[in-house]
Amino acid sequence: MVIRVGNDNNMGVNARALTEDAIGRVSLEMVDAAGPECLSLEAVARALGTSIPDLKPLVADVGELLDLACDQIYAEIDLNPIGEGWAEKFRHYARSFRVALLRHPRALYPMATRPILHESSMKVAERALGELTSVGFDPESANRVLIVIVSYVLGHALTEAGPTQQPTPLLAVDQRRVRGFRQSLPTDSLPISAEALARDNDRDAEFELGLKLIVDGLERQLLHA
Repeated sequence: MVIRVGNDNNMGVNARALTEDAIGRVSLEMVDAAGPECLSLEAVARALGTSIPDLKPLVADVGELLDLACDQIYAEIDLNPIGEGWAEKFRHYARSFRVALLRHPRALYPMATRPILHESSMKVAERALGELTSVGFDPESANRVLIVIVSYVLGHALTEAGPTQQPTPLLAVDQRRVRGFRQSLPTDSLPISAEALARDNDRDAEFELGLKLIVDGLERQLLHA
């Protein structure tokens, strides 16, 4: 039996070669196209030219499809920083993570809510934890630091891209309404807010400021440890 993946230039793949990676790629493509609510075993099987029973040895349900889709995003993080020192490496990892997340805005909610459940993605965390333990953090503290940084990057990405990627039209945010409200703030009673919100947010500047505050704080903690 030959499996045909729709966006793989119709190149056949032997059924026995069906992998979690292939399922993850198709699952992420579906999430990118129509959101996580469109995902199903039936849809993924159809896209791969196979059947649900063929998928079952690798994935049991939609949750596991989402996990494999998330694995694809973790795999996009560049783990080869140019700079030296743990702080510069962490800035690089965080920036690369943000870029990967913003490539897939409709996958942001699963990325923010689903824990890592595969060794391939855990290797990304292992690299970061290794950098932290190498400069003096014990494994438990290193994990806490990593959670803080990951939560920051995910939260910022959700703020940056999330309003246009709500799961249903009912929950979508009307950006024109938001912009109109901010531009109409009264300067007599809300002068600082009116000035601060007069222009669109500089998301790059916001991200870099938050990253600097986190990394600088960690460096001070290491100096006084």
